[in-house]
Amino acid sequence: MSSKIGNKKCSQCGALLTGGYWCKECKAVFKCPIPGCEAPVKPGAQECGRCGLFFEDYLSQRKMYRRCPKCKKKQGLSEHQCRFCRHWFNCPTCGDKVSTNTVLTCPRCGTSLR
Repeated sequence: MSSKIGNKKCSQCGALLTGGYWCKECKAVFKCPIPGCEAPVKPGAQECGRCGLFFEDYLSQRKMYRRCPKCKKKQGLSEHQCRFCRHWFNCPTCGDKVSTNTVLTCPRCGTSLR
């Protein structure tokens, strides 16, 4: 019985893939490895476009970090607010993603983000 992934090869280095998320040889990421996200990743991307997972730390140490879009420092993936510049990643009430740092209230539930 053969698996679906058993015969696939990496598009960048040609090595056989053992999983569908990244290549162990060249560290190219094809799909975000976070179970709730699993977004497709563009070739050469350093972080996930949907959840913001920073791939370098995840592949080497299994640490789940993302970069703050405002101050560019690493944060835990589960944190709602940046520890350094206080930028909101997600609304503290409903968990909706905050797309910009100029928003003063959550567009979904109206919670103040000051």
